[in-house]
Amino acid sequence: MMSRVSDYAYINARLRARIGIMRSSSIIDDMIKAPTLVEAVAKLDGTRHQHIAEVYRSTGDLEAAELSLLEEQIESYREVVPFLPEESSFFMTVLLEKLEIENLKTAIRLWYSGAIMHHSISERAKYICRTLIVHPIDYDRITNAESFGDILSAVSSSPYNDVLSAFSFESLSSTGLFPLEIALDHMWFSHLAGAIIKLPSADRKLAEEIYSTDIDLKNILIFVRYGYYYHLEGIALSDVIIPNGYIGREVVRKKACRSGEELTQAFRNIVHRRYPAISDEIDNIRRAADDFTTMEENARQIMLIEDYLAKWRAKAYQRLLLSKPFSIGVVLSYFFLERQEDSLIQAVLSAKSYNWDEGKIREALGL
Repeated sequence: MMSRVSDYAYINARLRARIGIMRSSSIIDDMIKAPTLVEAVAKLDGTRHQHIAEVYRSTGDLEAAELSLLEEQIESYREVVPFLPEESSFFMTVLLEKLEIENLKTAIRLWYSGAIMHHSISERAKYICRTLIVHPIDYDRITNAESFGDILSAVSSSPYNDVLSAFSFESLSSTGLFPLEIALDHMWFSHLAGAIIKLPSADRKLAEEIYSTDIDLKNILIFVRYGYYYHLEGIALSDVIIPNGYIGREVVRKKACRSGEELTQAFRNIVHRRYPAISDEIDNIRRAADDFTTMEENARQIMLIEDYLAKWRAKAYQRLLLSKPFSIGVVLSYFFLERQEDSLIQAVLSAKSYNWDEGKIREALGL
């Protein structure tokens, strides 16, 4: 026990203090009430987001300010990692790798938009984060790539090279980026599972609990979005499902058993057993999306599901915060709350840029 106290006492005390500040802060409410975007940005002065306000005032560019928010998140991980024991430090680095993958996806989407869709990307390219996150990646080489080989060269010193090597200019021209992005997601969840296994038993139990649920929720959204909007069926749908968490393991088992039951119906049954509260919403989504009315109905149902899943996730992280004090639970809760606050700040700034009033913003954010 003494080693666990020494491992986490300092950083957990520090993060609990920050959590207390976040919870007592009125920053989101103050930003929503601000009459203009400029006044909303000013509410960030004197907070940990001071730099975002400075970037916006010096550039007048909201997207540049949002990029600085991502850079803030990266720095926050780097600040915490050195104070953790080795296994936990490695685990947090894998979590940071998720931000890197999303940044890599953004760069590849820009390349795709320019090289395959023939759109102008010169203005968009400057909003890619070029900071070293975990692995060396030449983002400029990706966005300016003249061939898919240039992209592979840009990631040659990273683990993403093996994933991207399975694709080509021709395959992406035919299928779009969906298979590539799913492959990157699967690679990251595999890295996550490997990092969790290396954690000490108490931390491993907490991490398995939170990320098993997190993966289940992501799989439900994959099922809803791709099973309904893209009409993926059976085995094709099972190929995009993340094979971890309760739902993922059950889908793999159903596929392996060659059940006569249609796999999409099997998925529905699995969700009903594990998360019965959202089964009705899933059932209400209509497979036929051939008219605008149906698309609107489906969008409303998906928003209900996403709202439910967001609340479920928030409760899970709240339980972590109340878990054993000398564990990784406080660290995970802190980063969840930090991401939550950052997302709200970004959403409010975006809404203010469109001149939304206070009531409309609160309704959109569910506040």
